Amino acid sequence: MSRQNLISVQVEDAVIETVLNQINEAKKALPFLINLSKENRKKFRKMGSKSVDYVNDTLLGANQFPESLPQDFSVEEFSKDAILIKQLYPLLVASESLTEALNDTILAVGSDSMKEADEVYGFLKMAAKTNANAKTIVDQISKRFKGQGKRKPV
Repeated sequence: MSRQNLISVQVEDAVIETVLNQINEAKKALPFLINLSKENRKKFRKMGSKSVDYVNDTLLGANQFPESLPQDFSVEEFSKDAILIKQLYPLLVASESLTEALNDTILAVGSDSMKEADEVYGFLKMAAKTNANAKTIVDQISKRFKGQGKRKPV
């Protein structure tokens, strides 16, 4: 029987620590980043990729026709916002790519681990029939499944 093994790698703790430090340094370098509540996210108007052109075109219009805007409208603030969006988008794309790769890797290695654990659990249950020490660990492991009932065959 062939066994699933989607991921087979060992990562040094120092590598993980280095990456975490780099992520934390990136956060420190961007101290203005905010976290919104779910309620606030729902309230705000969303900006998609097509909206970037819309914002840039209206900024161009604001710069070319400032007399058409109310005096209390800050073209300078609007310009800062548009520039920040342009600067942050590549970071967003890179971080989403990293997050997707992390999620997919964790999903794959989790699947490997669960299949391996199921296989080990099956062997331990067989061993527990003749070995009291194995029965102790099987009883401990079985607590995870308490209240779930029997699995239906697929």
